[in-house]
Amino acid sequence: MEELWHKACKHFAIPEDVAKSWYTRINQRLNESHSKRYYHNWNEMMQHKYEHLQHCRPALVLAAFFQYYSYDGVQPCVKGNCAAFEEFCCDASLDDVETKNLILKLLGDKSAESELESTWEEDANLLQDLDLAILAASSENYNRYCQLLRKEYGHMSDDDYKNMRLKVLQTLLSIPNIFSTTEFQTRFEATARANMKDEISTLKA
Repeated sequence: MEELWHKACKHFAIPEDVAKSWYTRINQRLNESHSKRYYHNWNEMMQHKYEHLQHCRPALVLAAFFQYYSYDGVQPCVKGNCAAFEEFCCDASLDDVETKNLILKLLGDKSAESELESTWEEDANLLQDLDLAILAASSENYNRYCQLLRKEYGHMSDDDYKNMRLKVLQTLLSIPNIFSTTEFQTRFEATARANMKDEISTLKA
């Protein structure tokens, strides 16, 4: 992951000391033991995305590192993630406005205006697919994901969590394609649907 981060930073001429300090900062943030990041952490979520991120554009790689800088299973964290990225840009003296706005838009800032609309849409679809790739994991890893995700919703009763999770899974299964990109559809769609159907059976048992 470190090599991937530094490669993306080098593409945008980010000073090496800034890249190093922020890599450490993001790593520590995603490893915070008190934040209830049972799945959305460095060792689980980020490592799972590594294989796919190796082939992504540098802007998308940076977005993936900041996407869950702030995380709360109860409420959206777009504002916190965008604020962290803007702080990074300030430290790095990143003055490429188009790239900065593209990444802010990928992070969910609807006010960010970028002329790279086609690039944004393509990267946004891929960033979403990276998040959903865990659905096509091996049965063992998928079951682990389910267990860790349940812990992140520890504030919910079992019945409320089951109802919420069933609604999410059934909604995803009802659409023609879970994944937005052709590559992910080809490689992962069938496995993801099988895993989700198995989870639904477990939740209903």
